Amino acid sequence: MLRSTRATVLGLCFGFAGCTTAPVPTSTLIAQLHDAPAGAMARLWLANGRIIGTAVPVGPGSMPAAVRTTFEAVLPGGAQTFAGRESGPRGTGFRIDKNYAEPEHQRSALVADDGAVLERAHTVTIAEVPPNALATALRTGPSIEEAWIVSGPAREEFWQFAVRDRSGRAFVVKVGLDGTALGTARRTAARIDAAN
Repeated sequence: MLRSTRATVLGLCFGFAGCTTAPVPTSTLIAQLHDAPAGAMARLWLANGRIIGTAVPVGPGSMPAAVRTTFEAVLPGGAQTFAGRESGPRGTGFRIDKNYAEPEHQRSALVADDGAVLERAHTVTIAEVPPNALATALRTGPSIEEAWIVSGPAREEFWQFAVRDRSGRAFVVKVGLDGTALGTARRTAARIDAAN
């Protein structure tokens, strides 16, 4: 029987420069969307005419014990805003995003099935961003909504900014630690009807 599910897509990014990874199999994405919890918000990253990354929400109990243990260590406390299965340039694993109140900030981590940390990120205040990185982000638009510092498994790697231009369009701007522009992607929302 053909069933259909709908998911709102957050962070649908077009043309992110520097993304080099194998496309995500469409059959895998469709199966994940079909099994996603009701009202799920999925994330897709697109570049060069293909899907290069996905993050699809998962329900409680979907994460292996090693993953849960790592998340408890690197993202203790806070209010969870996203939990999903992610595939992309960093590899495949589970992503959790959390909000924190004291001080107010956000954290995110991507953890492999064996519990290894693939990526960590956290927001910082605009005052904490180096002026050269901030200047690079402001070339895309005058309104910076969020500033993130993103780390790989071993060290901090780049800044990532959520930016709006004068017409209200949203962008994700990736900037090197030295202030070098690394890429810009358009962020938009969409609806997916996935049948399997």
